[in-house]
Amino acid sequence: VLLSYEFLAEIDFIRAKALLARRVGALLPSVEDRCVIDWATATHPLLFLSLEKHGKKVVPLDIELEGQHRILLISGPNAGGKSVCLKTVGLLQYMLQCGLLIPVAESSRAGLFTSIFIDIGDEQSIEDDLSTYSSHLLNMKVMMKHCDTRSLVLIDEFGGGTEPQIGGAIAEAVLRRLNTCGTYGVITTHYQNLKHFAQEHEGVVNGAMLYDRHQMRPLFQLQIGQPGSSFAVEIARKIGIPE
Repeated sequence: VLLSYEFLAEIDFIRAKALLARRVGALLPSVEDRCVIDWATATHPLLFLSLEKHGKKVVPLDIELEGQHRILLISGPNAGGKSVCLKTVGLLQYMLQCGLLIPVAESSRAGLFTSIFIDIGDEQSIEDDLSTYSSHLLNMKVMMKHCDTRSLVLIDEFGGGTEPQIGGAIAEAVLRRLNTCGTYGVITTHYQNLKHFAQEHEGVVNGAMLYDRHQMRPLFQLQIGQPGSSFAVEIARKIGIPE
């Protein structure tokens, strides 16, 4: 009887994975025994399901992390899709390594990472006497201590939460260490000094979330190779902040 239960549970689990894959258009990309992310038309499954309910389509993501472009530094306006891009990479990679199919194009290639480090959102804690910035620094400390050439690092709003000049300088020092370690990663930021660092150092590459300046709306498309602008003044003007 117990064996029957186990068999039914396993079959039900496999069926659930198959149903999810069909629901979000997922498949098995070419999986290589090394660290590489080379995905075409990747989509965030939860965002896909959410937008589908309202008759909208998700903008797919094309991304490549390999060789001299191991760490992607994404800049661009707020609400432009930087965090969604980062979370798409993290979620799909984790899904794949948990044995789930992922929504990418058939031509995509995927690798395997031994560890995934994440610093997303605000983990401030009154209980543990942690400020927003302290929580970020603790995450950075763990990343720098344990990351290596088979690690994937995901950091949202890198260096934020403290005085900008100092925060930018510390973030640049951390980025330098991560790059020296040969780790892979997706990092979002607004800091100019980090964009300059990416342009001047092999291993790190700039990426931008595209923005339509005429219609003042985000396009949610990632373009690798050039840094993005925050369009802070233009967005403030559109919202109605007085000149």
